[in-house]
Amino acid sequence: MTNADLHIRRETAISMVINTVLSGVFFLAVFGLHGPVPIWGMGHYVFDFGPQAFAVAFMSTLVPGALSRKALRAGRVASRPSALRLPGNLLLRGLILAVPSAMLALAGAAAVCLALGLAQLPWSVALAAKLGFGAVLALVITPIALRATLAEALG
Repeated sequence: MTNADLHIRRETAISMVINTVLSGVFFLAVFGLHGPVPIWGMGHYVFDFGPQAFAVAFMSTLVPGALSRKALRAGRVASRPSALRLPGNLLLRGLILAVPSAMLALAGAAAVCLALGLAQLPWSVALAAKLGFGAVLALVITPIALRATLAEALG
């Protein structure tokens, strides 16, 4: 395993932890500490998957990308080739990954909740699903963004 691959794994693990914690904090801010969580409507469970996915994907691109650029410049991590081409601008890259993530998350959450006929979820189940979703999305997006960042030095 190369230095770059180890860097991607480490940064992805860190991103997963941070985004899981942030997902929990925002869940508590939006849905409180108890009671059933309503599924449908503005600001309710399904709707919240859009902003959550946008924030997780955007931050999973922006922060690890900026830290990886610094590590590349300092020689702490090697560049690596990638077939994936994303914009060099980290803000634009973040938007390109965050917008479709938000749309897919919202559609996916709606489809699952509709198929299951859910009107509300127990608080603990809703929290667990949101924490898991934040971690999994960071697991998917962070390596994509980092591969693009580590390939920048190769032109």
